[in-house]
Amino acid sequence: MLRHRFVLLALASVLPAVLTGCNEKTPADPRTEAPLVRVASLQEAGLEPRSFTGTVAARVQSDLGFRVSGKVLERFVDTGQAVKRGQPLMRIDPADLKLAANAQREAVNAARAQAKQAADEEIRYRSLRSSGAISASSYDQIKSTADSAKARLSAAEAQAEVALNATRYADLVADADGIVMETLVEPGQVVSAGQAVVRVAHAGPREAVIQLPENLRPRIGSIAQATLFGNQDISATTRLRQLSDVADRQTRTFEARWILEGEMANAPLGTTITVKIPSADSAGQSTLRVPIGALYDAGKGPGIWVIQGEPAQVYWTPVVVQQLDDEQASISTQLKPGTRIVALGAHLLHEGQQVRVTAQAALAQSARP
Repeated sequence: MLRHRFVLLALASVLPAVLTGCNEKTPADPRTEAPLVRVASLQEAGLEPRSFTGTVAARVQSDLGFRVSGKVLERFVDTGQAVKRGQPLMRIDPADLKLAANAQREAVNAARAQAKQAADEEIRYRSLRSSGAISASSYDQIKSTADSAKARLSAAEAQAEVALNATRYADLVADADGIVMETLVEPGQVVSAGQAVVRVAHAGPREAVIQLPENLRPRIGSIAQATLFGNQDISATTRLRQLSDVADRQTRTFEARWILEGEMANAPLGTTITVKIPSADSAGQSTLRVPIGALYDAGKGPGIWVIQGEPAQVYWTPVVVQQLDDEQASISTQLKPGTRIVALGAHLLHEGQQVRVTAQAALAQSARP
């Protein structure tokens, strides 16, 4: 009897513990759960215009050189001098050119005499051929000699014309109105044909030439403001005429040429100029701000994870980074303000992955400009 009572007491003491253990849930494996991310909303950036410094240049600038080689005798212009079309710039020694022209002229005289002699002989042999005094093959040989002499005369005359033209090339003249930007040789130097000896900027529209980074591609025809160094009170409108499609090998920047208008249309060449490009002018995309932690680059360029649907899933969207500060980044994207994005944990995600969203109020507040 005592034994049965002892067993009942033991069961009574163990049963509550067993029942309590049955009610407890087994904790979920964190490796199988959707990752927990913090969320922010895209905010309008409200950026200031971006400023770039460059120089004033002519739209057309030519490096001129002699069409023949020789020794430079005279330089008629200096750097910064205005020149007119046809004005002499430099001269090389014409002595050898004149001798070559004389030699070609004498060669023409010799070729003309030979051609006349061959033509007269062809006429005589033609009459002999008609009377049957010579064979047809003999006449054909004489006629061929006459034709060859005539061709040599034409070649000699052409070479004489080339030599005569070369004497005129001894004087280098401006091919357009403009300003001498630089003289590259001095009297006494020997130059080859085609070697640049003077640089001339053609008269006409002036342009601001600046270098833009890879993440800024304004539209052709877009408007910006320009100011000259030391004269900030005068500002003029500029219009983008050309944006290079090839980056500089050394700086990895792209040359942009802005047409100067108004008071700056005749700005001095080589002057330092500052061009202010509106931040909104970036291929028509919106400029927004995001937390730096939202940016992620997996080797294909920077981008952000956009959150969509219920349950929440993430989708990769490429962006162009314009500016960075300690906590925020300014980006260009086709997305609209208010779009939900992953603010932290971007490096843990993949395309279409389901995520768990944590509180975002504090982070969204910090994302505002």
